[in-house]
Amino acid sequence: MNTNTPWRHNQSIGGISLNVDYKIGGGTLTSTTAWRFWNWDPTNDRDFSELAALTKSQGNSRHDQYSQEIRYAGNITEKLSGVVGVFLLGQNLQGLGQTEEVGKDQWRFVQTANTGAQALYSTPGLLDGFGIRTNSTIKSLSAAVFGQVDWEVLKNLHVLPGLRFTYDKKDVDYDRNTYGGLQTTDAALLALKAAVYANQQFTTNVDNNNLSGNITVSYRPTPKLNAYATFSTAYKPVGVNVGGLPTTSNGQADLSVAVVKPEYVEHYELGLKTKPFKGAILNVTAFNTDIKDYQTNVQSPQLGVNRGYLANAEKVNVKGLEIDGTYQLERFLTLNAALAYLDGKYVTFTNAPLPLEETGHTEIINGVATQVAFKDASGGRLPGISKWNVSGGAEFSTPGNLATKPGRYFIAGDASYRSTYSSNPTPSSVLNVQGYSLLNARLGFKSDKFSIFVWSRNIANKNYYEQLQAAAGNSGLYAGVLGDPRTYGATFRYSF
Repeated sequence: MNTNTPWRHNQSIGGISLNVDYKIGGGTLTSTTAWRFWNWDPTNDRDFSELAALTKSQGNSRHDQYSQEIRYAGNITEKLSGVVGVFLLGQNLQGLGQTEEVGKDQWRFVQTANTGAQALYSTPGLLDGFGIRTNSTIKSLSAAVFGQVDWEVLKNLHVLPGLRFTYDKKDVDYDRNTYGGLQTTDAALLALKAAVYANQQFTTNVDNNNLSGNITVSYRPTPKLNAYATFSTAYKPVGVNVGGLPTTSNGQADLSVAVVKPEYVEHYELGLKTKPFKGAILNVTAFNTDIKDYQTNVQSPQLGVNRGYLANAEKVNVKGLEIDGTYQLERFLTLNAALAYLDGKYVTFTNAPLPLEETGHTEIINGVATQVAFKDASGGRLPGISKWNVSGGAEFSTPGNLATKPGRYFIAGDASYRSTYSSNPTPSSVLNVQGYSLLNARLGFKSDKFSIFVWSRNIANKNYYEQLQAAAGNSGLYAGVLGDPRTYGATFRYSF
């Protein structure tokens, strides 16, 4: 990449928590109180080129989070145990003076079917230093009451039902104003500037509640076999967008995406946990998950939509099979392996944003060639899901002493592989991360009180991407998040 704007990545992260446990009867009363903060003060050149296009992006923000949980867990009777509690979470996210600014070369990346307008975009000074400054606030409150019990109905047959009631509330204030660029009264030039950046202001107050639950039935006929089945419902609360809204064909903010509908999940799972012979464990799990109004972060090619926005896909399905096992020979050798097959797809996603390589696509609508911004991505695969994931490792140890301290010397290694996966919310022909394998190892000494070892990750120094994404501003740029190169170090741990 090539940049011509100074970069800054200043952040501070911190917090404090207090946990109190108090024994009451056959259980424990627990109180957990916590506060965390994150201050973020960046400056980025977001076109990543030598051109003065998207020259500045300053998404500075402050995030404060407060939480309180009180729960009681313990035995109710000889055959009945459970947990009950309440949880509160308050969040305050402020973006003060967030700035995004373009430069004199931005006109090269502006899309328009009007050749006359395209020529006017190169008017000297029209977009030079033209930008938006945003102040926004999200205040969130989430409160929940929950409970679950473990009931041994018959010998070795357990039923575990649970319920959770959740209330969520979010208050949003968003105010974005333009500045800079060519000062003019020419209506045509003002319209061109407004097509790049426009003022946006909105406030919204949303709340919703949900009752979700789960039930598991498990049967353990012998100490070497446990079979279970689970059905559960889950919920992700209503969302809001305060990173800039996409604009409609008339240049107005699309307020229909300011609020994102809650996400609802139905999950089915069957599993076996076994001990086939001495020192061995083998587990098999099959599951199917259906998600309604799946919340996904989509990338918009429009300027002013900072790093995309949240949207709903109507229905998503993920199903898979997981097998994992371990084997331990005395204390000398430990082996582990896992295999997972996953199939995740959009069952229905009729209003997905175009992948960047299709931006500018036109269709004949009512006899007129019209640029479209969305497509039907139903049937496409979900991002971040590899069909195949394989991992395995081994550790060999032998008894010994280090400075008169008894323990075990060990050498260990593990390897993993994941197959190709999509890296874009809307399936793209180019934003696919190719499959890769990684190898790690460690060597050292461990005892009950302390351990010391050297380690290396990605020993083969494999070059790979963790993520590929379309950069903002519709510059035609794809950005990649690189995986860690060969990394090595030493670790010392001591417990007391």
